[in-house]
Amino acid sequence: MQSETVFGHLALRFGAHPENLATEALGFILRNSPAASRAFVALTRQIGINDLTSLDFKTQQGGPEQSVFDLACYDDKGRIRVIVENKFWAGLTDKQPTTYIGALRDDVPALLMFVAPDARLQSLWNEILDRCNKAPTIRANEIQMSSAMRVADIGRGHYIAAISWRYLLEALSIAATSEGETKSRNNIIQLQGLCAKMDEEEFLPLRPDELTDLDMARRFLNFSNLPFDIAARAAGLHLCIGMREANYRLGSGIHIQIAGFTAWIGFSASLWRKWGISPIWVEFVHQSCDVAKVRTLLHSFRTLMPPRCFDAFDGNCVAVPIILSAGVEKQQIIDYAVRQLGELKAELELSGPIDETRELLKDNEPGATPGCDSAVIPTDGVGTDVVLEMGAEDGHEIGSSNNQRS
Repeated sequence: MQSETVFGHLALRFGAHPENLATEALGFILRNSPAASRAFVALTRQIGINDLTSLDFKTQQGGPEQSVFDLACYDDKGRIRVIVENKFWAGLTDKQPTTYIGALRDDVPALLMFVAPDARLQSLWNEILDRCNKAPTIRANEIQMSSAMRVADIGRGHYIAAISWRYLLEALSIAATSEGETKSRNNIIQLQGLCAKMDEEEFLPLRPDELTDLDMARRFLNFSNLPFDIAARAAGLHLCIGMREANYRLGSGIHIQIAGFTAWIGFSASLWRKWGISPIWVEFVHQSCDVAKVRTLLHSFRTLMPPRCFDAFDGNCVAVPIILSAGVEKQQIIDYAVRQLGELKAELELSGPIDETRELLKDNEPGATPGCDSAVIPTDGVGTDVVLEMGAEDGHEIGSSNNQRS
């Protein structure tokens, strides 16, 4: 998994159009790194533009019919030889690819290249080919296909291609590293960070097998219900007290108090995706507890290898994964998870007793939504209260909920 970078973080937080930022970054790298520029030219030769030795890269260049090319690449005679269109998840414009193909010169070999995330490459390529073959003067004949690149011959020495960000940036990175261009390599890492962040943040095209996979549906139900069973068992063993159900748009779970701190235990799709450790997490969020104190108390969890504690959501949350046992029955999964809650409680209490009289969130207070800013994501109407009292035996819930869990 690509490490998060400052550029990737800031681009998503403050940039309205990440594609434009990526285009400027790519143009900067190609203009300032001889190694990366040569690697890009080599890639065009691999596609079929065999006469190029160098290119001049310019961003946001005007084209026909008020089109604007993300990256126009000129040869030493000032002729456009390659047009690059950078995509994350934005759709094709009504001028793509046909108007852009019309801008390729008839007298020289030329290429229109789309760069996109791996997960989008096939669906984007299908749309590109469909638009080409519906145009009266364009016929696309596929000549190359791999997991990272698609190429079609569109006649007159012209080609159209779709290539993944990962493949392109790895080629540039390898070239910069081999030629000792440390600054260029670091710049490429920053752009790789943005691309990785975009892969995380956006909606992936659905695969037919995902829509009919009943095991996937069953697992989501398992993960959604499991935190309630874990918390109920932990309450019966006096590892935590009073609980309040709190679901949010990326997960479902319950508020608990553990060692005097208000926390949330639940199925967190966002944290599972980010670290790939577990679908179940305990989150200490700034709206409901002293996150800085929790972070200090869990120092040993943070320094273990592998770590058992992470900073999440811009430092506003301390997140602890609950590791799930594989290949065992449900009760064994719950028992192992509860043991981890016991270890977490003991770690939080190492510096001495903590006042456990802090009141739980009242029903009429805005609930602290784990991993989210309550000013951004409204919590009204989400979840219903469930109270699990001390003394519940063998995970039996005392109290009731208006929502019946599947």
